[in-house]
Amino acid sequence: MFAFRNGISLTTRLLWLGPLPAMLLLIVLGSLLYNRLSESLHGGLVQRLEERADALQADFLLTPNGQWKYQDGSRDGEFTQIFSGWYWVLQPLPPTPAAQSGQPQSTSAAAISQNTLYSRSLWDGSLSGPPRPARAGLFSQTDPRGRPLLGIARPVSIDGPAGPRHALLHVYTLAEPLHGDLARIRRSLWLALLLFLLGLAASTWLQLRVGLRPLQQLQQRLSRMHDASQAELERLGQGYGPELDPLAQEIDALLERNARMLARGRTYAADLSHAIKTPLARLSAQASAQPNLPSALVLEQVHSIHGLIERHMSRTSNASDSAPGLLQRIAVLEVVQALVQLMQHIHAERALQWQVDADALAHTLRWRGEQSDLEEMLGNLLDNAGKWARSQVRVRLELQAPATPGARPTLCIGIADDGPGIADENLALAGQRGQRFDERTPGSGLGLSLAAEIAHSWGGALELGRSAELGGLQARLRLPTS
Repeated sequence: MFAFRNGISLTTRLLWLGPLPAMLLLIVLGSLLYNRLSESLHGGLVQRLEERADALQADFLLTPNGQWKYQDGSRDGEFTQIFSGWYWVLQPLPPTPAAQSGQPQSTSAAAISQNTLYSRSLWDGSLSGPPRPARAGLFSQTDPRGRPLLGIARPVSIDGPAGPRHALLHVYTLAEPLHGDLARIRRSLWLALLLFLLGLAASTWLQLRVGLRPLQQLQQRLSRMHDASQAELERLGQGYGPELDPLAQEIDALLERNARMLARGRTYAADLSHAIKTPLARLSAQASAQPNLPSALVLEQVHSIHGLIERHMSRTSNASDSAPGLLQRIAVLEVVQALVQLMQHIHAERALQWQVDADALAHTLRWRGEQSDLEEMLGNLLDNAGKWARSQVRVRLELQAPATPGARPTLCIGIADDGPGIADENLALAGQRGQRFDERTPGSGLGLSLAAEIAHSWGGALELGRSAELGGLQARLRLPTS
């Protein structure tokens, strides 16, 4: 089995498993075919040279004094034309066992070179140096004009008066025709490979377009499910093929299960809030009717609880208006500005200075999520800053680049005040449910923890620290973008 990194796309994997192995196999097959054709051409050249050597061998004889002689005949016309490209050289050999081996011998020895015979086609020139071994039993040489030659070496033996005499017959022809044939074969193979690759690329592109279309349709249906403009939540349904239909059915089942759980939870919350409202109303009435009770304190707490219930009921009602699972594209800056205006009215008696800063990207940023959750997080953080600030609250929106390539950027909303802040040893506890470090300020101690929990549910985080500019608490809300 092949192991792929998680970051490799499905298209890239199909390319690795499809066209690339086929291309490598075709290159190997092309190399094997070229080698076989090359061997065949070299073998054909050897056969032609052998035929010429057979014809030449019959024209050599020994003189009475034991010298080699060539008897000119009519069968070797190509060897009589000057620099025709066909040459032969007869190299007499001493009577040694090496003469029978058929290997070329050096012509530099004076005793041998005097008796060496050359074809008329060499005219008064000679071949350059000893022959060099080439492939398929051939030898390479260079003619007087510098053209490459290929030839064979054949032992020749004739019985003379003093016993058998041995020589080595070299027959050469121009290598250019063979090299030209091989070059044409290479060009043809490369052209065939190029055409095959172009056809394979077109075929692969068509296969990927058609084969991955069901996945694209599935992705488009999922994207439409995030569109808040639709009146009700769609289901993926079927029609994606036997491979993807089970996946679509599982996603539909999961969405339905989540919708039922969410609806059940909201129903329980609504039932609980309605169940608490009646006892609170009675408690408020009793506190007002009893002069000996500290009614002001009781009423303050009752009104605080009643406000919490109304706020959560309103949030539940707003969330219920949209189908579960549908996410909106929310203009974050507009939500922040609206909440800041609300906080200015709530904390109007404190005459705080509220400042909202946003970079260029944040002005057009739209976060995909539920607006009620975003308002809940920002509302708690802004309300907390308004309670503790001495004179000013500063809100900063920015879009931070991802730390790793391919990751999504992060929406960062910083809310800082110039209040007393939180001691460093208490920062880790500040986001926990019910933690309060000053009982003199009204509150339930749930604001920061609720904001942290909601941020975590969206894959984000709430970071608390001390503001370097204002000196008070700085809350940084980080949310992933889609």
